[in-house]
Amino acid sequence: MADRLVVTTLDELSEVYEMHGGEKVARWKCLARRNNLFGPWEAVECSFLPPGGASGVHLHSRTEQFDYVVSGSGVMTINGVDHPITAGDLLTTCLGTRHGIRNAGDTDLVWLVIEVSGPGMAPGVPARDTSGDRAEVIKLGAVRDVDALGYLSGPLRRARLLQLDQGQTETLAADEQEHVLFTLSGTGSAASASTTVPLSYGVSVGVPFLGSTTIEGGPGGLESFVVSLAVPGGAR
Repeated sequence: MADRLVVTTLDELSEVYEMHGGEKVARWKCLARRNNLFGPWEAVECSFLPPGGASGVHLHSRTEQFDYVVSGSGVMTINGVDHPITAGDLLTTCLGTRHGIRNAGDTDLVWLVIEVSGPGMAPGVPARDTSGDRAEVIKLGAVRDVDALGYLSGPLRRARLLQLDQGQTETLAADEQEHVLFTLSGTGSAASASTTVPLSYGVSVGVPFLGSTTIEGGPGGLESFVVSLAVPGGAR
């Protein structure tokens, strides 16, 4: 395994006016994207909507997406139907889905966007039957672990919540899949062969193909969101 990591924090957020034709000014940070990794990612992003703000309804014609609600509450419109959402919810978006999100609470709505090439839309992402794909809201805070192929047909493979007590470890090895971790709460570290990255809220660690890192919980424990994506054969 090579010593490869992509580390990002929530410092220096950008402002996005009328996101997807929505309302008010969102704040935004790109955590990882395809030029940092090897797989068919579009991007992993963190977005902040103020109370009353909205990201407008738009069509996913070539990409699939997971959205994970970090904090706050709101409403996700999926193909014309409104769904209340809150922290811990995972939202699946398959090809052909129209969706948008708005903040219905009194604090910022913070969520992660994991957008990837859909089936047949990029080299190494084969066309597949998408008739069984589902766009819906999953209570990831309750189930903790989701098999992406139960909902989507592209390269995403897994979304989960990783909980580590103090001193407990788990290694993320990118042998066939790349991983992006976002720290939700607590403290800990991500160690590779030559560096150790302190983890706290908002720190993201991407593990590119053939990389590896060992995550360790600090005092009080550590909780992270981890998403994994299959890498096409021949990637280097």
